[in-house]
Amino acid sequence: MDQENGSAGDANPTTAPSSAPAAVVGASGFLGTVLVRTLRAGGVRVAEYTRETPFLTGPGVPDDQLLSARTVFWLATSINPAVADAEPWRAQEDRDTFASMLRTVGQLANPPRIVLISSGGTVYDPAGEPPYREDSPTVPPSAYGQAKLAMEGCLLTAGPVGERGLVARVANAYGPGQPAASGQGVIAYWMRALARGEPITLFGDPSTTRDFVYVDDIAEALAAVHDHHAGPLPPVLNVGSGVPTSLGDLAEAVCDVTSTPFSGVRRESARGFDIPHSWLDVGLAGESLGWKPRTPLRTGLSAAWRHVLDAVGRGAR
Repeated sequence: MDQENGSAGDANPTTAPSSAPAAVVGASGFLGTVLVRTLRAGGVRVAEYTRETPFLTGPGVPDDQLLSARTVFWLATSINPAVADAEPWRAQEDRDTFASMLRTVGQLANPPRIVLISSGGTVYDPAGEPPYREDSPTVPPSAYGQAKLAMEGCLLTAGPVGERGLVARVANAYGPGQPAASGQGVIAYWMRALARGEPITLFGDPSTTRDFVYVDDIAEALAAVHDHHAGPLPPVLNVGSGVPTSLGDLAEAVCDVTSTPFSGVRRESARGFDIPHSWLDVGLAGESLGWKPRTPLRTGLSAAWRHVLDAVGRGAR
């Protein structure tokens, strides 16, 4: 990550405006909301699909805007690491819905590129040494990682649609607007606790490392995929900061940004789905898209904290 010149919210100079339409399935989620905003800022017409506005208008009948999209971004999910362990049937429902969409667009004469958002932090074999490349072994130890890898397989083996498909293995996203969900989104979880005057909890060894990438940087990488015209893209691309950050260092940085004494951090044992170390090699995304992550961690943390304080001021606690 560029630790000197990046700033949260700047436009990405490598993403050219495009008038070709796109569709975002899962548009109301954390990343989906930012992706829609980023695409539209680049002149892209975007169809938004959510649980309330599904991509099918009837049994097997796709919405017209989905059919006309050049790129369909699939961000829809009903699981996080904790849910995948407790309710495995939800992962199967996710795969079934995704497979239905693939069958629908697979019947088109000129199908769109399908971009599946997967998990760069959970699909790789933790026995391997990070940083993980796209060709690193994938042996996910958790139910969540296994579910994400199964979704990847659905896309990449889906005939002609799969041949044009792309899996974006995204690292640990964070930024303004991220919901504080148990089992996922440690930065949002910690900041909500601090805004309420509560201590934060660090699970596992403080030396555990993760790859934290600012949500706008992710959206810019995905927008660059939509705007890409110079030949085929690799089937899998890592999207992360490319920088390992220990949970101990992250806790110190969050406490510093929020002006909270570091002594208030509580320690708990690691959870079953936690792995010791994970960060990504993002060089292939740079070579293929001319993209790189630009937002330094503390810049992103400051933006996220301002959003939390604004939300608290509005009573959204």
